[in-house]
Formats: sequence, C-alpha cells, structure tokens
Amino acid sequence: MAGTGTAHLHPDDDVVLRVEDLVVEFPVRGGTVQAVSGISFDVRRGETLGLVGESGCGKSTTGRAILQLPAPTSGSVRLGGDELTELSGEALRAVRPRLQMILQDPISSMNPRRTVHQIVSEGLDIWGYDGDRAALVAETLEAVGLDPDQVHGRRAHQFSGGQSQRICIARALVMRPEVLVCDEPVASLDVSVQAQIINLLEDLKQQHDLSLVFIAHDLAVVKSISDRIAVMYLGKLCEVAPSDEMFARPAHPYTRVLLESVPVPDPAHPVGRTELAGELPSPLDPPSGCRFRTRCPRATEVCAAEEPVLTGVGAGHFVACHHPHTVAATEPAELAVAEC
Repeated sequence: MAGTGTAHLHPDDDVVLRVEDLVVEFPVRGGTVQAVSGISFDVRRGETLGLVGESGCGKSTTGRAILQLPAPTSGSVRLGGDELTELSGEALRAVRPRLQMILQDPISSMNPRRTVHQIVSEGLDIWGYDGDRAALVAETLEAVGLDPDQVHGRRAHQFSGGQSQRICIARALVMRPEVLVCDEPVASLDVSVQAQIINLLEDLKQQHDLSLVFIAHDLAVVKSISDRIAVMYLGKLCEVAPSDEMFARPAHPYTRVLLESVPVPDPAHPVGRTELAGELPSPLDPPSGCRFRTRCPRATEVCAAEEPVLTGVGAGHFVACHHPHTVAATEPAELAVAEC
C-alpha cells in the first residue's frame, strides 16, 4: 500500500485546494523522520475530504503543512490560484484568512488570559478588518450556537469542551475562509457533544460554502461528515474513494483492517477479523516498496520491490496496492460502523 500517483485528482475548474507530492521530513538524532512522503489530494468547492489513519500516520502533519505551519519540505499546496509554498512574509499573510484551522484540543488552543470576544476577534485585529468588528464577532458566535451577550466577557476555563470547540470554530469562521482544516475537532469530546459539533460543521459548510479537510481516526465520525475519504498509512495514501463506496467496498487490505477495528454495534453478528503481523515500522526507516507490506497478509515479492501507484478500481475509487480486494460490497464493512 502506501503509494504515489495523481490519477485521483480532479480538473482545476472546481478545485479550491490542491496538494501534490507533499513531503514533510524532520531531522532528528539518528536520522530523518519521514512524516509525509509524497502524497497528493484535492478538495472541490463545498466538499468535505476525510483524512483518516492510525496515530502517527502523518494526518495532523499534513494539515499543518497545508497551512505552512511549518512549510513542507517539498511539494505543492495550491489554494485557488495561489501556490502557498512559494509565498512568505506579507504575501503568505494575505492568503491566510482564506485558509483556517480548528485544532484538536480546544481549551489549550485558547489564551486563558483573554475573553471570548478577544479570542474570536484576534484574527480581525491582526488582519486590520475595518468594518464593525463587534457586530461580526456577535454574528459569528450566534452562528455557532453561542449567545454573544452571555459569553463575550468570559474566559476559556469557564466553558465546557463542547462550548470551547464552538468558540474555536467561531475564531476560524470569523475570517470567512474558503477552506477549513479540522484536526481531530471532536476527539476530546463526549459522543453526544461530538454529534452536535459535526452537525454544526455541516450547517456552517452549507451556509458559508466552505470546503473542509476533516482529519480524524474515528471512522464513524468521518463517515457521517465526509463526501470523500483518503486513507493514510505511514506518511502515504493507500486509498481514496467516495465515503459510501469506501465503507461498502474497501479495496485496500489496510482499509479493511481499519473498518474491522471499529467496535461492532450488534454482537449477534460477529465480524471476521484480519490479523496484522509485526509492528508498525519506524518512519525513520520505512520499508521499501509498499510500506504496509511488513504487516499485510497479501504481500508478495513485488510489494517489496515496487511502490504501488494509485489506480482506479471504480467510479472515483482509487487504491495503491499490488493485490487489492476486488470483492463486492462486504457485510463486515457495513456492520462495523455506527452512525455518529
């Protein structure tokens, strides 16, 4: 798995964000961590792309690299007609309002010394917004379900996790972005609050014509919000498909393992499990060829010799695997996911 290729990318006409051959490496003692290794994907206007994978696969690093926080080692990140990797200083600052991020831990991402009004309006102050800031902040707080009169003078520690995440969404939304990168936005919340935040993001997406990159490891959450899903493993993409197609007909062995790892809501219908051999390889020294081959039950010699390329296996469905599953819709994939 874990391959390269751009066959899954769309024409430029309706694409608001395009990432090509993105590489992010970090020098450490003893070598270089290959966090993201040449992945490509795009997001169409009004679309939500779910980016999933186990911890350490490079999802959050990808999200931050899109925003140039920090800039990737190499590759292209294009927002509309702007190549972000070629911008710096004032030129990059001018583009940033169009591309905002919601961080994983809402409480720690807010300055505890500032009030809600100051937190939400900070981007407007930095950007030099010359309109009625108080009115825009109040309007945005109302849009995320908070009463401006009740919250604007309070501080971060006075709110629950769900309320804090709504404040962080307001902080991003007040800049009127085109693309919102959501890095595990509901991972630290209770299930009932997760559903509220997901519904809120869906509503805001429709109201403001937003495009979302939704990063998560919870497949049930990703299924409920994503139009398309891209699966990552050890810094590479292994499968990209429309959400329903991905869950009904997973083609990559790793995708099937992810789906089977979700708790089954109906114990009366047990799901067959695919056992993975070995441990997760180190990003300091990833395997040759297919990076999943050391744990894959379908691996052969070609998997060690050649890196697979993303290839179409259905309508909008692409997989990077030398030996993909070609079976029809599988009962395990459908049973393994509970709607959020």
